Amino acid sequence: MRTMLKVSLVVLAVVALPLAASAQQLFDFNGQAVLPGGVGGALTMYSQVFDASPATTPIPLDFADYEFTLVVTDLVLDADGFTQHYSGGTVTLYQDDLTAADFGNLPTFTDGTAILVGTITALSRTLFPTGIGSVTGSVDWSGGTRLDDIAPQDQTDWGFFSGTNNGVNQTLPGFDEQWDGKIEPREPIVDDAAMSFGSVKALFQ
Repeated sequence: MRTMLKVSLVVLAVVALPLAASAQQLFDFNGQAVLPGGVGGALTMYSQVFDASPATTPIPLDFADYEFTLVVTDLVLDADGFTQHYSGGTVTLYQDDLTAADFGNLPTFTDGTAILVGTITALSRTLFPTGIGSVTGSVDWSGGTRLDDIAPQDQTDWGFFSGTNNGVNQTLPGFDEQWDGKIEPREPIVDDAAMSFGSVKALFQ
């Protein structure tokens, strides 16, 4: 009877892995951007990350005890026009339990622990005459204290998407646009622990 129970648990565990991974996963951010003056200049963006339930974050984040911020720096404008093309920027996800993020005091966005650090390999920004626009790009994660929470094969080619708005009632002093977006894996990921068949085999012991 115990053997049958263990076999049933193994089957349920194996079936549950793809189901657990299939939920929408994203880092949901809302922030403010400063645009470059011309080609060769750099874009920066400071934002807060929010719980996007019922979607889940790609790695578990403790929103009850910590604040999370997402910051883009050194994103270089390569080509200007109706659609701008950028590359080479750094995106960092910070975790902080001490200082609340304040758009009037930008160091409060970067004084936490860098849990994920990546490179924006390419990004396009399109602005329509209404002042509303869109951003699409890709991110490769390469550092941070929690990089190993993401399996190596899942660390590259994440999507970076945002809507933009340069309306005076949307932008804060010192900024050019509001960005409301997300960073997400192209396909839902499962962390190494969940993927390990060793943990499934342990049910037989």
